[in-house]
Parts: sequence; structure tokens; C-alpha cells
Amino acid sequence: MKKYLVTLIAIINICFCSSAQRIEVFGGYSYGSLVAKLPGITPPFNEAINAPMVSDSHGNNNGALTLGVNVRIIKNLSVGLSWTGVSKDKIKMHYYGSPVMDYVAQSSNAIMFNVKYDWLKFWKINLYSRAGIGAIFFSKPSFSEKLLEWDYNLEWPDGKPEACKRLAWQVSFVGVEYRPIKWIGIFAEGGLGRQGALLAGLKVFI
Repeated sequence: MKKYLVTLIAIINICFCSSAQRIEVFGGYSYGSLVAKLPGITPPFNEAINAPMVSDSHGNNNGALTLGVNVRIIKNLSVGLSWTGVSKDKIKMHYYGSPVMDYVAQSSNAIMFNVKYDWLKFWKINLYSRAGIGAIFFSKPSFSEKLLEWDYNLEWPDGKPEACKRLAWQVSFVGVEYRPIKWIGIFAEGGLGRQGALLAGLKVFI
């Protein structure tokens, strides 16, 4: 994961050293982040009730932190890089028809390349759309003490138990920026993907 963070820092440094480009640095918190399912977990099976343990998770996490930078390359088009992280995503586990027993916890980081297009500007407001694609890097899940009492199988691709990768994507159909002053503003985006159904936060313009 370190090499991806180093790459992000290097790109940000290059952007700040370029006086010919318009740069925006943004950070926000999202609701409804599409985390994606954990790979290869075989849930415990209770022979007494002849039922497997199931998960309440639908692949959505209620919150994730996003940081990124975009560089304008032509009048309305910008490209950039972003990071989105979830420190602990708890997936609830239980048997059919029974209360939640316990959980599987995971953390993840996503790196994505972004493309942003500004399609309407008026007064201090800018309307835009943004899309991104990259990869999610999952840490190895941790199991609650109750679940550790059961036998389970955990299968990670490529024989690497410490991490697993999945495709990450984001499509923000509509974004709104409001800049009360020239160099700082607030924003909100609505869309689908790893960075959430609703992403909102602050932007600094350079």
C-alpha cells in the first residue's frame, strides 16, 4: 500500500509545482460507499438447525473518507487521483430468522484515477460530473471472538492471505461546487460507487 501513497504524494507535488495548471485539492466524507463483498468467506454451518450463518451486509458501508487532487488540463476538463478509505467495516452475521450474533470486520483502501468535466458555471456555483476507476485493497478480515469458536475457511486470490484487490469505480452524475471566496469552497456529489451515493466536503483551489 505504501507505494500507492507515495505515488499519490508525488503527483500532488508535481501539481503544486506547476504554475500553468489550475489545481483543486478536495476532501470529503461519503454516505453509502460501495465496499464490495469480501472474497471467499465460507460462513459457519450449524448442524443442529441445519442452517448456514448469513450476512446482513449488502455490500454497502455508511461512511468513507475521500481525499484527492484534480488538475485542469483544458478549459472544462480535469484529471486527477483520489484515495478512499474505510478503517473498519463490520459485516453482521447470524442464522436465518435469528438475531445478529456477531460480525466480521475489515478495512480497505481504494486508489482511483479521476476525470471531471465542468458543464455549467454561474455566479459562484459550478455544476460538474466526475468518474473514476482504480482498485480496492482489502486487509485480512478479523473475526469476533464468538465467530472464532466456529470452523471457517478464508480463501484469498493469488495465495496472498494478507491482502486482496478488487476493482474500484465511481460515477458522480451531478456535482455542485460553491465558492464563497476564490481559493476555497464546499462541494457535494451524487452518484454510485466506492466513494458513495453522496459525497460532501471542502475544496481548496490553487
